Amino acid sequence: MPMLSKSLRIDPTRLDPVREFFANPIGRHGAELDAILSVLRAGPIAGKYCLICTRPHQEWRIGRLSGRRGEAPVIEDNRVFASIADAERAVFRLRWFAETGVPLDEDEFRA
Repeated sequence: MPMLSKSLRIDPTRLDPVREFFANPIGRHGAELDAILSVLRAGPIAGKYCLICTRPHQEWRIGRLSGRRGEAPVIEDNRVFASIADAERAVFRLRWFAETGVPLDEDEFRA
């Protein structure tokens, strides 16, 4: 079965699920948001954004997966998150942009 084009996989104009995620990044989500998260979490492992816990329950950073067994993720930038929820929001933004090519407005989508 052929893959859908990115424009069909996620409609970047449908922002209600994005608002739902930013309001509650951890926990249960509605069906539409679950479908979006499935798309954002799918695909090739190599280069995928991930979270790296650098201090248990205290500090997270954004990394990228190598896609090669035994090779650790590489820290992507200098941002350090004191909240897992804030870290999840940051990874969501990056994966959303990678999938749709549309950035999420920083002012509209805050915690």
